[in-house]
Amino acid sequence: MLRLRRLLLVVITLGVAGQFASRSAVQSAAIEEARFLTLGGIEQWITVRGTNRGNPVLLFLHGGPGDAQSPHSSVYKPLEEDFVVVQWDQRGAGKTLAHIGASSRTTSLELLIQDAIALTRYLRDYLHTNDVILVGHSWGSFLGVHAVKRQPSLFRAFVGTAQVTTWRDMIQAQYRYALDRARAEPNGAAVAELQSLGIPVPDRFDQYLVLRRWLNRYLAPTDAEWIAKQDALLRAALSPDDLRAYRQGFQTMTGLERVVFSMDLPALGFDFKVPFFLIHGSADHIAPASLAASYFERIRTTSTSSD
Repeated sequence: MLRLRRLLLVVITLGVAGQFASRSAVQSAAIEEARFLTLGGIEQWITVRGTNRGNPVLLFLHGGPGDAQSPHSSVYKPLEEDFVVVQWDQRGAGKTLAHIGASSRTTSLELLIQDAIALTRYLRDYLHTNDVILVGHSWGSFLGVHAVKRQPSLFRAFVGTAQVTTWRDMIQAQYRYALDRARAEPNGAAVAELQSLGIPVPDRFDQYLVLRRWLNRYLAPTDAEWIAKQDALLRAALSPDDLRAYRQGFQTMTGLERVVFSMDLPALGFDFKVPFFLIHGSADHIAPASLAASYFERIRTTSTSSD
């Protein structure tokens, strides 16, 4: 996280620092809030944390779909020194799911885009700022691209991490990597099952779960460590009911399969009206770095965000 903080500061310094509005001394108070906010007709959970409420806002769009990050505030704490960090449990995820129940799992890409835009407008008004940087992780990077395409004037910049591109290309890369690692291990059972499976087809989530089971075995050590660490963090941060809802949030995928299976960001075009940055792990085998780099190299940006 310290490395992410440094990289984000570079984003600000080199990319958009000159656009930030001046801050008055009255805005220097810290902020630490955790509450429900009505977005799209339902109450949704947000946390807003920072040592100085006048700092630029980092609005995080979590991955999954359904992988809320608000319980991991301790992990993101280093960023709070330089930014107001906002986590949002999207509809069908985390405390939003626990609070509303199964009805909040009814979702769509369009509803999520509208929610993200409504939340951004709220933060700009509530914190009296035009300095909102959108950070999208994995699924959130897909949602984030749609949001900045829809309303670029609301954002100072977009930062993608574990940036997704197209489902088809990602699955092919995941399959090749898992099979190569299984052969190199060697793991006869994995090789046999993966060869029998073949590359999962887009409308067969059950096939993807088989691939993912083997892929998880060959993740980078840092990714495996994070997955193992999450459970302890969740148990420390959440009540039993919230923990149950957090885990159920991954069922959001059952309402967004067609969206996920048809992900194709290049089809949206490569012209953006906000600065576009990519922070990506070289050993990411879920959203392969090579695909993200190829996508990023085609991005063209012109800033039109307004104060």
